[in-house]
Amino acid sequence: MQTHMRPRLLFLILIKLVLFLNLSIAQNTNEFGFLPWHGPDVFVHGEKLDNAWAGGLNNVQFGKIDLNGDEIDDLIIFDRHGDRLLPFIFNPESAVNPYQYAPEYRRFFPPIKQWFQLVDYNNDGKPDIFTYTPGGILAFKNIGTDYPAFEQVVDPYITSFQGSIFTNLLVTYVDYPVIQDLDGDGDLDIITFWGLGSYVDLHQNMSMELYGNADSLVFHKVEGCWGRFAENPESNEIYLDTCYQKSDQMIRKSDPKHTGSTFCLLDMNGDGINDLILGDVDYSDPAFLINGGDDFNAVMTSQIFNYPETSPIDLWSFPLVQHFDISNNGKKELVVSPFDPGLFKSAGYNSVWMYEDVSETVVPDFRLVTQSFLQNTMIDMGFGSHPVFVDINQDGLTDMVVGNFGFNDSCIVNLNGQLKCYYTGRLHLYINNGSTINPSFILADDDFAGASALRLRGLYPAFADLDGNGSLDMILGNETGSLWHFQNLALPGQMPVYATPVNNWQSIDVGANSTPVFLKFPGEETISLVIGNADGKVVYYRNSGNIANPDFEMITDFFGKVNVTDPQVSYTGHSVPCFFEGKDGELNLLVGSESGMIFHYKNISTTTEATFDLVSSHFMYISEGIRTSPGVIDLNSDGFPDLAIGNYSGGVVLYKGTTPGPIGIHENEKVQTGISIYPNPAKETFVIEFESSGDWEVRIIDIHGKVMKRQKAERISRMQFDSGNLPAGLYYVIAIENQYSKLMSASKIVIIR
Repeated sequence: MQTHMRPRLLFLILIKLVLFLNLSIAQNTNEFGFLPWHGPDVFVHGEKLDNAWAGGLNNVQFGKIDLNGDEIDDLIIFDRHGDRLLPFIFNPESAVNPYQYAPEYRRFFPPIKQWFQLVDYNNDGKPDIFTYTPGGILAFKNIGTDYPAFEQVVDPYITSFQGSIFTNLLVTYVDYPVIQDLDGDGDLDIITFWGLGSYVDLHQNMSMELYGNADSLVFHKVEGCWGRFAENPESNEIYLDTCYQKSDQMIRKSDPKHTGSTFCLLDMNGDGINDLILGDVDYSDPAFLINGGDDFNAVMTSQIFNYPETSPIDLWSFPLVQHFDISNNGKKELVVSPFDPGLFKSAGYNSVWMYEDVSETVVPDFRLVTQSFLQNTMIDMGFGSHPVFVDINQDGLTDMVVGNFGFNDSCIVNLNGQLKCYYTGRLHLYINNGSTINPSFILADDDFAGASALRLRGLYPAFADLDGNGSLDMILGNETGSLWHFQNLALPGQMPVYATPVNNWQSIDVGANSTPVFLKFPGEETISLVIGNADGKVVYYRNSGNIANPDFEMITDFFGKVNVTDPQVSYTGHSVPCFFEGKDGELNLLVGSESGMIFHYKNISTTTEATFDLVSSHFMYISEGIRTSPGVIDLNSDGFPDLAIGNYSGGVVLYKGTTPGPIGIHENEKVQTGISIYPNPAKETFVIEFESSGDWEVRIIDIHGKVMKRQKAERISRMQFDSGNLPAGLYYVIAIENQYSKLMSASKIVIIR
């Protein structure tokens, strides 16, 4: 009997699942949704920011790829502060700024971690992806036609024959290797520092030698001191003419203090041989080494300092130099940005330098064009932005105040040889000079309220009438956990005039990184105060005073049992609360976090022991970097709340409120039951990632409940699925753990043709 019941039971479960997912879609059409939004316009010093809402740039890397099938290379930027991918479409008709932010293309890319390179390894004319994975390099082949699509081709990482065995080709998360053809045979070789960081290993790709084509990634380590130089493990000092001596005369290894290097090859003297630009952790300028050998048998014979001569590269820390044709004019430029993975060791702003080659000969002549390439086209507050919406001048239009963690003041090398940087927070005021339907913002003050004079970091403003005079006062959260009070002396309807700010307002202290918000809960006559903090929880203060003389009393430091800390990411949570009403009038709570995930809560209650309902720990599957800071307001008066998100990259990303259509077209969609799918939509193949390794069976079901395909695999956490013979349409992906023969995960995939 059971042998007949089990398939029938599973079929009923699948049918119920299909009905449930379809019901979810129908229900979601009655809820708010959010879509990426390029407007409203933003003006700074009279110039329109073409990519105002792109989210800022910190420590970035670049790659070129045709995103939209127009046979013109576009741009992918990867910001390692939050592992953010930012696609930009190249518009040759735009003379001033040809690159336009296009977030809709992110869904075609797999998750990228720490670093990436777009390089065509199989000579099919389509750039492939090389990126970091623990232990080495992960590779994805571009199998797309009209649009990019990627499949993983190594698992868990690229290996190389070293000594007598194949083992992982080690590239750490603080090293940026060279991946290009060094021996001229048509396949890609790799150079990188070996494990302890002083000598350079050369890994030759044997694909052409073994198979006569470049469509394989088979490496042999053939050189342990490529370039015949070494780097001091405790500094950025370079030793030339090494590796010829006996082993006991080579540089003695000590505990390395400066692990981490970046590579860039280019011909700096016009002799047809690639020289080397070498960046080093904690140092602002790279080393420029002249190659007296050839690309494969390199011998670094001399070093150039202060290059380029007219405007030498001088970032605060760990420069990564890339050499490619960023302007699509047939001539390569230099683009330089920090590679440091740390959150407190780079400029934040003016951190993307671009040099144009003005030479008419084979010897390049690089001239600095800008220190803020593409940063100057977007809102960028350096590190850690916090957008807050308020009608600051009470003219009926919503303005925006953006606080930040800080702009870089200076960096010094301490007595231990380590780089230490200093930052000061500011507030930027953007006045809305548009209308209630078509807002438009202009930067009116880049040091609003003179907040920079306080020499604080992590500025987060909140506004309310705290003295009953009808004008908006300001309190300022900050890294210390206390609150500063700015009393507004101006009359209602005028621009604020603040009295001298007072610290330790009402003796409130939430430990660190206070992020306050005022609101009036249903049924209450006076405003309450809710504050996020570094612990990842939310603190609730009730007003026991009155409108003119508020007296805030802490009710609970674990409001709603909210905790957004992810121990796998950090010991801190950096909660940033934001309340708003849905179309049904119910109060919603969004909470930004250290990990970048935005948490969504409902069933909000001021009862001391209340536990809010966690609707989602990854709201709308939105991923906009780390230390997210949400702000919600109906900017265009269409009845839907719009969403602005600050992040650690210093920018603001905007999402337009809307009624959502069918779910399933999110990048890397991840349901709470534990499965991720990318790319989505997909063509020939897509990848399914599971939260844990196991024995899995995956079934693809059409909207009528028919099983179209199934695939099994053992002891895996990632599966590549062939969808080549499926008709275009919406499908349900069902993952069953074979060990228990029970439904574990469900999601959706859109197949396009």
